[in-house]
Amino acid sequence: MGVDILPLPGVDYVVDLRKEPLPFPDKSVEAIFSSHFLEHLGDPTKIFAEFSRVAQDGAIMELWTPYAWSNPAFITDHKMFFNEDHYLHITNWFVEFWEKIIKCRWLLKEIQYVIDAETLMDLKKNNVSVAFALKYFKGIAKEFCVHIEVRHGYIGNAEQPIRTYSLGRETERFKIDNDIAIAKIFWTKFASLFKDTKK
Repeated sequence: MGVDILPLPGVDYVVDLRKEPLPFPDKSVEAIFSSHFLEHLGDPTKIFAEFSRVAQDGAIMELWTPYAWSNPAFITDHKMFFNEDHYLHITNWFVEFWEKIIKCRWLLKEIQYVIDAETLMDLKKNNVSVAFALKYFKGIAKEFCVHIEVRHGYIGNAEQPIRTYSLGRETERFKIDNDIAIAKIFWTKFASLFKDTKK
């Protein structure tokens, strides 16, 4: 069922989620898909609580936003600039605090980054790993997604999410490895350039 603030094609419920709740009963939804919506909210806390309210135990959420460290994140009307920490804050770092707000547990299964082919080729040419580039550079990922499992009554430890990248949302996903060796190669090159500039 499609929900939007405007009566667009594929929209079944026209709802202003800044002011109104989701039009579904408690624990009735098997999956939640959100695409480039959350960044338009000043504070996503209420909608996160709403997602949790309507989600069945074991429901899967797929939440897409522009990646904070990209130019598209800063276009007009974007009020939030999402990165991994927004979700890790809920799922791994301050679980008890957030459990009181969303009334359940979120298990962060995967963080997926969409990176275009030209960017990947540039990284490869310069021997820079995707892991290193995402950590230290801007403009690598255009958008990203968190894949989250909603659990009601869950008692257990937080999970460490896998990190993947892909050329598009539905294309093959590749696991991101913390490629220390490639990072060292990059640092050696950078250090050598820095020395040359001091001569």
